[in-house]
Amino acid sequence: MTIDIRPLLNGETNEIKLDFPLSVDEGIRDVSFPESIEVSGSVNNKAGYVTLDLCANVPYRTHCARCLREINGTKTVEFSKPVADEKTLQNNENDDYVVPVEGMIDVSEMLIEQILLDFPYRHLCKEDCKGLCPKCGKDLNEGSCGCPADDPDPRFDVLRKLLEDKQKKN
Repeated sequence: MTIDIRPLLNGETNEIKLDFPLSVDEGIRDVSFPESIEVSGSVNNKAGYVTLDLCANVPYRTHCARCLREINGTKTVEFSKPVADEKTLQNNENDDYVVPVEGMIDVSEMLIEQILLDFPYRHLCKEDCKGLCPKCGKDLNEGSCGCPADDPDPRFDVLRKLLEDKQKKN
């Protein structure tokens, strides 16, 4: 999405309202974006200080990292950066500013980058998700599976026997 901010730079207006859909074709890790993202925001000029403020409601689909249930959710990502022209910046590759080219700002790439950076590495269906049983694979959120909770490592049988013998003597 390209935004024409020339009216703002020329002093014709102090605010440009934004409302547009954005599509993200690429996914990250195991997250996909099945619907277009609704983006709203504005470009404001306050006494010569121009800022770009965007808010994106991102619908996503992924799986729980513990129980593998499908998760459909919406994440809100906020984006705010000052706008500066090439003349005032010493280093044109500065990522702290949005630099318009001939009075136009392309927000799609920087907003998609921010969305991808804001997503967590792992997702859970709920905070206290119990996950899957490591032996039988049953979803422990639905109840116990009946597998023994304590399955001792057979390599420690000799030590276990020594402890039992010591307790019998005492």
